[in-house]
Amino acid sequence: MTALTLQKTVETLHQWIDQDWSKLDQSELKTTRETVESLSNELLAEIDHTTNSDHLLEVINYELTHFFLPIPCVMKMYQRLILLNPTNPSYYEWFTDYLLQYGPDWHEEANELTELYTKKDFQDACDFAQKIEQVKDFESK
Repeated sequence: MTALTLQKTVETLHQWIDQDWSKLDQSELKTTRETVESLSNELLAEIDHTTNSDHLLEVINYELTHFFLPIPCVMKMYQRLILLNPTNPSYYEWFTDYLLQYGPDWHEEANELTELYTKKDFQDACDFAQKIEQVKDFESK
């Protein structure tokens, strides 16, 4: 996995998401939705195969300046970054900050993760971070 592939997928996804969807007709809207979903799935697969933290950091920084990626993609990037660097407290902090941007949705998970990594219980923190669901099922609550 090269940084170019990961970055290219992110930039392509950004181009598709960042257009004015209100100007699209029904056919174009359908194509755009399908393309965004396909690119998002492609990005998730690429993240899973990324072994270089610098590549993930580049994409995270790009996301932080544009705020456009679907939540599951961003969460997966942080989870992968933590998996590759389980003893870096900054990555846990960034991930919890990201989780807390969405109000109470991931509040419990962010607090639990913070408790684990601040105690330097990195193995449990890493394991817990990997289990945080990227999509919330509010109906089962």
